[in-house]
Amino acid sequence: MAENHPTEEDPNFEDPDNVVTLGEVLQYENQMIEDTAAVLGAMNDKNCSYIEGYSKRQALYSCLTCIPEAKTDPSKRAGVCLACSYHCHDGHDLIELYTKRNFRCDCGNSKFGTIQCNLCPDKEPVNEENLYNQNFQGTYCVCSRPYPDPEDPVSDEMIQCVICEDWYHSRHLNAPVPSTPFVEMICFSCVGDHEFLSHYAGLSITEVREASVDEIKENIEVTSQKNDTPVAPSEGELEQPEAASNTRECKKPEKKCEAGTLFWIDTSWRNALCTCDNCLEMYGDENVLYLLDAEDPLPVYEEKGKAKAQGIIEDEDKKLLGSMDRVQLIETIAGYNELKESMAEFFRGFAENKRVIREEDVKEFFEEMQAKKRQRTEIPHFCR
Repeated sequence: MAENHPTEEDPNFEDPDNVVTLGEVLQYENQMIEDTAAVLGAMNDKNCSYIEGYSKRQALYSCLTCIPEAKTDPSKRAGVCLACSYHCHDGHDLIELYTKRNFRCDCGNSKFGTIQCNLCPDKEPVNEENLYNQNFQGTYCVCSRPYPDPEDPVSDEMIQCVICEDWYHSRHLNAPVPSTPFVEMICFSCVGDHEFLSHYAGLSITEVREASVDEIKENIEVTSQKNDTPVAPSEGELEQPEAASNTRECKKPEKKCEAGTLFWIDTSWRNALCTCDNCLEMYGDENVLYLLDAEDPLPVYEEKGKAKAQGIIEDEDKKLLGSMDRVQLIETIAGYNELKESMAEFFRGFAENKRVIREEDVKEFFEEMQAKKRQRTEIPHFCR
């Protein structure tokens, strides 16, 4: 016997191409919450970050309402912190810059003309150490296009470079993006600007390399251990201990690889960078000393943001529970656990069957929960 399937004329028909399942919605929502916490969780949304000096890393915004010239004049580029985006630029045309390192909030300084910061009006005219790339005017990549680009029909992910902090379309990196998961990328332009990176290219991953992930991790670990190994002094150095204390053998890999864009499995490759006196001086000259800072990597910042956001939620829960008496507390916890279990069971049935939850399904669920609540709270009249 042929099975009966709903047709497009049937009111219960669900087009699989146009239906988003509950599982997909929940997964997307959870990912959005987690991503937001990663970027903003570590930030203060009430006080301007200017008072903290140059932050190692923070979420930033560029206001094109206050400084429309920033779109075309690089000297007008400026960045504002999260708190100022709320209290000084609410409703303005803001460009989300994700995060930038070693930056101090510009809100209300000389770049804004007569516009003052509502949170911290007493600021120096210019933040001399701030760096501004094309992202502050709303363009990205070597193609210098906005994101999202209304004129680009190709759906392409954007990847941020560890050094220049610009964002690149994966197809514009002049190298295939590895199928192996990676957490950091250095664009071909920065690799060309910093020659020392070509000595560490053998510790990176690319689609064309044959080395396995385990082999790469082992190479990074071996190179890192070499950097931590003390150098045995020569006889001459033993006679001159002061000179010996300032001398370290360079551990930079001798082999130099022809390299373009570099992809890194995790942030451990930074531990493999040589820290001899000459290399440290070179990192300083090239303004990349931050590569040796354990708190610089974006994944470290994101984990701190997630942890802080979770801590805030838990603190608010504790305040609420702490205001209740013992009976209220027990009833609240019991009610919460029952609701959580009931909702999990309710959602699971729809997610497993890839069904769409309808209004009547939700209404029926809460009617049942309300009926259970009445059964618990109604006082039985057994007295005679």
